[in-house]
Amino acid sequence: MATVTTTPQPQMIPGPHALPLLGWRMNLLKVYLKPFTYLPWLHRTYGNIVALAQDHPHHICVFGPEMNFRVLANPDLFGTSAAPLVKLPKDTALGRLFYHGLPLQNGERHRQHRRLMQPAFHKKQIAQYHADMALLTQQMLDQWQARATAGATLDVLTEIKQLTQRIAVKTLFGMDDQAEIERIGGLLQALKIAPLALALPLNVPGSPYHRVLRLAKQMEAFTHALITKKRLQPEATDVLSVLVHTHDEDGAQLSDDELMSNIFTLFVAGHETTSHTLTWTLFLLDQHPRICSDLLDELEGTAHGSVPTPEQLMRLSLLDNVIKESLRLLPPASIGVRVTTTACDLGGYPLPAAASVLYSEYVTHRLPELYEHPSCFMPARWGTINRTPYEYLPFSAGHHRCIGAEFATYEMKIVLAMLLQRYRLSLIPNTKVSTNIGMRPSPGIPMQIFPQDRQFRQPPTVRGTIHRLVDIQRSW
Repeated sequence: MATVTTTPQPQMIPGPHALPLLGWRMNLLKVYLKPFTYLPWLHRTYGNIVALAQDHPHHICVFGPEMNFRVLANPDLFGTSAAPLVKLPKDTALGRLFYHGLPLQNGERHRQHRRLMQPAFHKKQIAQYHADMALLTQQMLDQWQARATAGATLDVLTEIKQLTQRIAVKTLFGMDDQAEIERIGGLLQALKIAPLALALPLNVPGSPYHRVLRLAKQMEAFTHALITKKRLQPEATDVLSVLVHTHDEDGAQLSDDELMSNIFTLFVAGHETTSHTLTWTLFLLDQHPRICSDLLDELEGTAHGSVPTPEQLMRLSLLDNVIKESLRLLPPASIGVRVTTTACDLGGYPLPAAASVLYSEYVTHRLPELYEHPSCFMPARWGTINRTPYEYLPFSAGHHRCIGAEFATYEMKIVLAMLLQRYRLSLIPNTKVSTNIGMRPSPGIPMQIFPQDRQFRQPPTVRGTIHRLVDIQRSW
């Protein structure tokens, strides 16, 4: 484990040389601009702990399960940070929206918040969201019917993102009015630009900063009114209702500001990453038609063309493995960051207080000693291997592991099971498929839609940087 130290040791952390004037900042920029080539290069060249500049231990990268464990299993030394939000005023609706969320809490405050939020994401509680997830998925699939008959093209990312947004609003707030679901979803989506608006924090009419302040006030008013309503509805099962009525053994509850911030965080962290993973999974299945055919056999043999029940979902082993493998190959977060709370020792090297420590899910998931043929889509591997939380961490690991991980996986299973039984999606030939640090399919995934006719074929040629991340198998 990492240990506290007061006397710096003489070892210098290995790493690339700093450039004149720009120093370590240029290497940090490389991490964010080309993480899928630069991070593996750092690991191959310098080992499991790397400084972004040899003489600058304030920004380091760590790689592999052992380092993941040392950093993520020790939250008292490696905490989360609100550094990207330093210019965000805490005494505004916008500040209250961001600062009180679970990801930015540390120590006992984080532990208490997580205990209070855990009941909303218990396995039995997640099953309560089954009907809402299935209904909204069915509505999307019904809307696709005419296009499927005509063999039309749709952008899978856009369609799936709209679905996961509706599911998020419905399950978080328990709203039934479709127009209101769309309105609140749009409001939450617009508020995601808040960190970008801080680049020019001028509170004047027409500026992006002024707009997000106004939107935050609207969101705050809506949430507080809804919280008051939920307190009178103890029987409701949506996430907000469960959080409103949860308290610990001492009677402590989340405050209204904490409820609002956590609901916003769950929306932002949940629906977009889920839509990305679902889109990549549909892309990977199209590129591996034998696997897609086997999965369809499993789905039809268990659900028989219907919505799978919670009990049936538990028996769909190939579906589970397909999602696991998609998350391994193209994890929704390719890097994570922790910050040292005090001077400490890590792997024999001294780190100062407030040092940024970057770890990489992407690099860990590509280690050949953990995963044979690591760039290949091989769901069958999960029938013979069992990896620790620090060897397989698409939702991070340790005390700050994503609290909504099981929720997201359950949602993905329902959507895929329903969609694949009804439709066949086929990538448009010669499509350029790329991604960014957030693992967002870029610019999108255009696919032709057909009724599910099992007419699987040789996958079309794909262009783009996706070939750097995935070794697409042509043999099927």
